[in-house]
Amino acid sequence: MKPIYTSLLLLLGLNSPALATGGFSCEIDDSNLQFEAESAMGTGMGAPILNLNAHAKLKIKGTPNDLQELDLRTHLAHSWIDHPDFRLHFYLEREGETPHGTFELVIVTKAADDEGTYEGDYRVTIFYTEPPANQVEGAYLKATGKVKCFIE
Repeated sequence: MKPIYTSLLLLLGLNSPALATGGFSCEIDDSNLQFEAESAMGTGMGAPILNLNAHAKLKIKGTPNDLQELDLRTHLAHSWIDHPDFRLHFYLEREGETPHGTFELVIVTKAADDEGTYEGDYRVTIFYTEPPANQVEGAYLKATGKVKCFIE
């Protein structure tokens, strides 16, 4: 009887879907923003983005010092990968005792070829207040530009 159970378990194991990973990288380097991101990612429905490495350097005049260079590894708020669309949304808030401030980067691309190149636009928005925060309404800095990504 045991060989039958073992055979059934093996058949069930062979019938499960294969798990695969791919990856992506994106780059921006213009007069407003220097940005790089790369990550492994699953290829199935709802698969996660794994080991994200993402950094931004803001070049927009008036950007507060603490929002000029940002480590975004833990600030991916949303992603959309559904061929031909690829989108990333990063969001970060100032922490601690500093006045309120946010960084938001939205990347919207579409497949440009059959080789994994995706091209599109980005939108970056910075909001910040300066001390005393209760007496200042805050300021917005915004910029847009082009982005190129590669997905494998």
